Amino acid sequence: MALIKCKECGKEVSNKAASCPNCGAPISTLKETKATGVQLKTIQETSKIFKLHAVISVFLIIIGIIWLIVGINSADPSGMSVLFIFVGLVWFTVNRIRIWWHHK
Repeated sequence: MALIKCKECGKEVSNKAASCPNCGAPISTLKETKATGVQLKTIQETSKIFKLHAVISVFLIIIGIIWLIVGINSADPSGMSVLFIFVGLVWFTVNRIRIWWHHK
């Protein structure tokens, strides 16, 4: 048994493991799992940067909505709030397409 680094989190994992116990990323290949008799688990390998982009885009949408509500109540509506909402929605949509495209 040898220890190898996980491609996702960088922690040391046994090369016999089907997936990383820390982050769940698959370690062994299909050929290796058939040879050892361990059942292969299907895990979505979405990069952490995609998840960060999703969080930031949702944050932009929320800030835009709050800014819009405050602007309407103060009778000083700002076009920036609509811009935040629009940019957040576009970013979120593009990010979801990127996640789908890079899904393994």
